[in-house]
Amino acid sequence: MRLGSRPLALAAILALAACGTSAGVHTKRADPIDGSTTATSGPSETTAPGDSTPSTDPTDTTIASADTLDWGPCDDPIAQDPSLECATLPVPLDYDDPTGDSIDLALIKVPASGDRTGAVLYNPGGPGGSGFDYVAAGGTAYVQGLDITSMDLIGFDPRGVDRSGGLHCVSDQFQDQHLYIDETPDTPEEQTLKDEALSGFVDGCKQKYGDTLRFYSTANTARDMDAIRGALGDDQISYLGISYGTYLGATYATMFPARVRAMVLDSVVETNGDTAQQAFETQAVGFEGAFNNWAAWCKAHTTCAFTSDDISARWDTLDAQLDATPIAGGDGRLANNATMETATQAALYSESEWPVLAQALAQAETGNPAGIFSIADSYNGRKADGTFNTLFQSFPIITCASGMGEPRPDDPEALAATLRAEAPRFARNVTAKDLTDQVDECTQLVGDVKPVALSYTGDGPVVLVGGTNDPATPIRWAKKMVAEMGPHARLVTYTGEGHGQLLASNCVTNIEGDVLRNLKLPAADMVCNSDPVIAEPAWWAALPVPTGISGVVDLPAVLSALGAPPTQVFGQMRTTSLSADDAVAAYTAALTGAGFQKFDAPPILPGDDIAQGAYSDGRDRTMAVIAMGPKAFDDEALQSAKVDVPPDTTVVWLIAVS
Repeated sequence: MRLGSRPLALAAILALAACGTSAGVHTKRADPIDGSTTATSGPSETTAPGDSTPSTDPTDTTIASADTLDWGPCDDPIAQDPSLECATLPVPLDYDDPTGDSIDLALIKVPASGDRTGAVLYNPGGPGGSGFDYVAAGGTAYVQGLDITSMDLIGFDPRGVDRSGGLHCVSDQFQDQHLYIDETPDTPEEQTLKDEALSGFVDGCKQKYGDTLRFYSTANTARDMDAIRGALGDDQISYLGISYGTYLGATYATMFPARVRAMVLDSVVETNGDTAQQAFETQAVGFEGAFNNWAAWCKAHTTCAFTSDDISARWDTLDAQLDATPIAGGDGRLANNATMETATQAALYSESEWPVLAQALAQAETGNPAGIFSIADSYNGRKADGTFNTLFQSFPIITCASGMGEPRPDDPEALAATLRAEAPRFARNVTAKDLTDQVDECTQLVGDVKPVALSYTGDGPVVLVGGTNDPATPIRWAKKMVAEMGPHARLVTYTGEGHGQLLASNCVTNIEGDVLRNLKLPAADMVCNSDPVIAEPAWWAALPVPTGISGVVDLPAVLSALGAPPTQVFGQMRTTSLSADDAVAAYTAALTGAGFQKFDAPPILPGDDIAQGAYSDGRDRTMAVIAMGPKAFDDEALQSAKVDVPPDTTVVWLIAVS
């Protein structure tokens, strides 16, 4: 249920295509060419029933709010785009006591252009993910990709997350010390750390927050969403939720059905009613399948840095080595097999991360854990300075307060044995005590909580997306939720790899955009296949290479950090000892001599020590050159890519725009 990658550069690339068009270049967006039973160029013209007048449903208890939103410039360092606007909204901690303690919700907005037609609220998942961060980093990409420019896109940190009263039960130092605990302790010290990891967190939460932990529920976040809607002055709201964000959206739709204009629920979570076996095995088996798919890919591609005749055996050998003898990173931390296993699971969320994982594992074999630390730390919300966002702490609290925790198994020993057999890597060390401890954590934090029973009775159209190869939210949850969401809901099945398909699949993105813009649902039983990789343009090989620029290099961690997958963008990377400015100047001179002209375009990447240029020949060739100097990789947005970049090196990213 965790988060996906951020489309750091994709929005500006889409905008650059439009700039290139004005210079005489014709552009088009490539849609997947699927079979006769699949979507090709977008959804069908099925229109949902009208929703212009909210119904008077007794279950639709509007959250009245006297507050309005005072939007202004963002002073948060992550919000570097000057067009973004920020605001805060106070909401009650306890909605049964509206005059009591409150929480200030942090909001960020990509404002609508032209005549505003409404707003789309966004949640990226978690539970505990920051919608503020995702809209700050990729909001304009979502707006352009979905073609929802007439609507405000609003991200917010849910209650208990980061800027909205972020929960801090334990210190960053405690988190760091217990982040990658050995699940098979061999020493008293390792056993102590394992015991402390759960008890220390629970004790810290109870001591600091007491009974108020129960207020950080999905139902209360849904009430917060309605307070945001009211403060916007809108009768209805549209919604875009990814992963856990789908459960939040469905909860809102259940509680406030007449307030739903349209919804997109991408990578569906619906754990209500799951048996103990289903609850514990769903993700373990899902990630085991994704691991096998990754191993098959790696074996079939000689470019995979971890390739072998038996990828699984190579992985197992490294796992055992790191369990026996952890290796030290540059900051003195020890990387063990738990670090490696976390990195592996994190990378399996997206097919674009597969080469990054392979490279990180190969580096770890040589005694360099920088790659596995980078992937695993990002997954756990750890920053390079050893501080954390609140995901690590808000995740279990929101899960438990929402009644989304696992039920107690009747026979923990038998279930643990079943899990180890079904998922020999992702449940390899599970014991009966681990299972009961996980259940007990929720009981200790919030007591016995019943989840909201999902049932949507409104008229607003809802699109749900489930992936047949999604390891984190397998498609059975989507099939369950679509029945609960009523007759105006449609399920779209995605057959490719990964978790969260917004901007990762043209077919899915087109469908999602159409329901948000036009209230149009796709046909029943819609299937979207994965997009093809963008081919190298015919003219690309003839491009000049300036003196001092290397040949093409493979830098998977850099490409991943940039957030522009090969199914959306064709590009290549080179390196140089030139400064970023000098590298772009060298390309400007070389490309001008090859018939290109430089034109003004919005910057593709923000940040220090980054230079960029856009070029077109006025006909069918448009491209960009982005040079990232050494200091660029000190920025938080690109820090994860630093493992790929040698010291004092500038990376030059060449992009074809079509």
